[in-house]
Amino acid sequence: MSVWAIAPSIRPNGGTLPTWKAAGYRVAVLRQGEPFPEADITIPTDRYLGWAKSINILAKVVLEQDTACDWVVNANDDTLPDPNHTPQEIADQCTAHFGGTFGVMQPTGDLALWPASRIDTFAGSPWMGREWCRRSFGGHGPVWDEFVHMHGDQHLWCCAVKLGIYWDLPDLIHQHNHCQRGNQHGAIGGDTVNLPGFLKEIYSAQHWNESTARFQRLQAGGFVEADNLLP
Repeated sequence: MSVWAIAPSIRPNGGTLPTWKAAGYRVAVLRQGEPFPEADITIPTDRYLGWAKSINILAKVVLEQDTACDWVVNANDDTLPDPNHTPQEIADQCTAHFGGTFGVMQPTGDLALWPASRIDTFAGSPWMGREWCRRSFGGHGPVWDEFVHMHGDQHLWCCAVKLGIYWDLPDLIHQHNHCQRGNQHGAIGGDTVNLPGFLKEIYSAQHWNESTARFQRLQAGGFVEADNLLP
């Protein structure tokens, strides 16, 4: 069985993605800029399609091309894999816990290192099982692609919790090297201080407000979109 780390990526040399590769994950990227030669699958793009759409595209391609893959991980190119467990060990643990691959697991050990991250309240770097990817949201992909960059991971967490197929593991760490990690308040919506240039627009107040309104609308509706599952 193989485990794939999937991510939209623009950082030079793939950012943290070489570390995922070295840890035994296969890597698929929706890549802007110079190629990342260590990737097993590269889908080039001339613009950022948004986190949610990117993850859905990558999950679909990986699961179609690799029938031995039961779990994909939203790796991000600024996040590190758990240093103490192999991909196979974590995948086996997830499959045993869920009794299959219809589930979402988020390592939350980074919360102890960066409490402001609030990683226990959203699925920022989740493990997503094949059946979750296939069945969720009427088969449109593992995340709700109405979101662009922000709130999609919080929406995923809410939907998985609602369905009773969410699991957080505080003994696993995905260290998120967020550009605002040094800020004791963490990442604040609409705050573009110290952001890389390619993030300034999507972290703007306008994008934050639009994304917040979108999330609140779905929340008010009871996340009914989560109930649209393929058999």
